[in-house]
Amino acid sequence: MRYPFVKILLVCILLLPCQFSCKEKEHGPGACGTDDPLENIQWLKELKTSLELSAKMAGAQIILYRYHGEDVFWINDCYNCMDGLIQVYNCSGEVICQFGGIIGMNTCPDFFEEATDSTMLWDYVQH
Repeated sequence: MRYPFVKILLVCILLLPCQFSCKEKEHGPGACGTDDPLENIQWLKELKTSLELSAKMAGAQIILYRYHGEDVFWINDCYNCMDGLIQVYNCSGEVICQFGGIIGMNTCPDFFEEATDSTMLWDYVQH
């Protein structure tokens, strides 16, 4: 072809429809290899169901973070409790950090400096 810009223009015109039809489906925040951790991670789904039943008065939250290169879940099961214990779980459902409680625990002193990308996954808090 004598005019290379015509070839480039033709390729662009052919790819233009894909710009609108080939977009990935938008999902909620993904974590631990799933697009919907509250539905697809069994232990987290069960914990959320339990919190839904018990959080009416005290409030509760599930927040997704990145901490030390992995997805973690901040679970506050007693938001309005002055001495409530907050636990941070990894994708396997193991507690990796604890904050608060009667004795004022802080088993991950670097959490607030190192945790990034916070995303509220579930919230039942009455202010």
